[in-house]
Amino acid sequence: METMDAFGIMSVKRWLATMFCLALPVSSWALDLACFPRVDTTQKQYLVASDMLMLEAAREKKLNKDKAEFPVWVSGYQRGWFARVVEKSPTKTVPGVTPKEGKLFNGLLLASSGHQISSLDRNETLNCRTLISVRQLKTMAGGQLPGKGQIWIYVLKPGSMKRTAGKYPIQQSDVDNFLTGCVEQSRAFSLPQFAEQCVDFTVGWSQNWANDRERPSGGRLIQNKRKEIDRLLERLEAELFEKVRDE
Repeated sequence: METMDAFGIMSVKRWLATMFCLALPVSSWALDLACFPRVDTTQKQYLVASDMLMLEAAREKKLNKDKAEFPVWVSGYQRGWFARVVEKSPTKTVPGVTPKEGKLFNGLLLASSGHQISSLDRNETLNCRTLISVRQLKTMAGGQLPGKGQIWIYVLKPGSMKRTAGKYPIQQSDVDNFLTGCVEQSRAFSLPQFAEQCVDFTVGWSQNWANDRERPSGGRLIQNKRKEIDRLLERLEAELFEKVRDE
C-alpha cells in the first residue's frame, strides 16, 4: 500500500510537470504575438531597413536576397545608437529605431515575404515588429510606394533603449557595417547625400566608442569602405571620431 501511494504521488508529480511544460509554449506564443503580430500572407509584404539590412551582405545572409526596392524617408521615427546588447558578448550598443514625433531618418524599402519576416523574428531580442503607414514614407529616388500590402518596421522594446556607457560602447565594426550599407545605397541609387544623411539622421554618437576595426569583436573579418567611412565620420561634432581613430 505504501508502495502504491508512493507510485501514485510520483505519477501526479509527473502529470503536473508535463502540464506545466505544455503550458509554457502557449504563454510564449501570447508574448510573441504581442511583439510579432501575425503576418497576413494574402497581402504583399514589405520591410523598412534602418541599419544593418541596408548592407548587401546582410540582406543576402538574413533574407537570401540582395535586391532593394528604393531608399525612403521614414517620418515619425528616430534612429540612434541606443539599443543595448546585454545578453551576449561583447556587450555593446547598436543602432535602433524608436517612435518619435517630428523626427525622420533615411532607410531602405525591401519587398519581403512571410517566411523572411518569420526568420528575422526568431532572431530578434531587442526589437518588436510593428506596422507602419505608407503615409509615413517618402521616396528618395523615384519609384512608387506600395498601394497595398503590409509594411513593417522593427522598433526597440522600451526596456532595451539605453544610452551608451563604458561597458556598452559603440563598436567600430558595427559602424563600418552600417555605413558601408549606406555607401552602397548611395551608389546604387545615385544619391550622393544618402551616406552623409545616415550619419546626420542617426543620434547617440558618443565618446563611448571602441575601435575594434582591426580585430572585430564579432570575430569576423569586416569588408567595408574604410576611407569613405572615415570621411563620413569626420562630419561628427567635437572631432569625436578623431578620438576613436587614435586609439
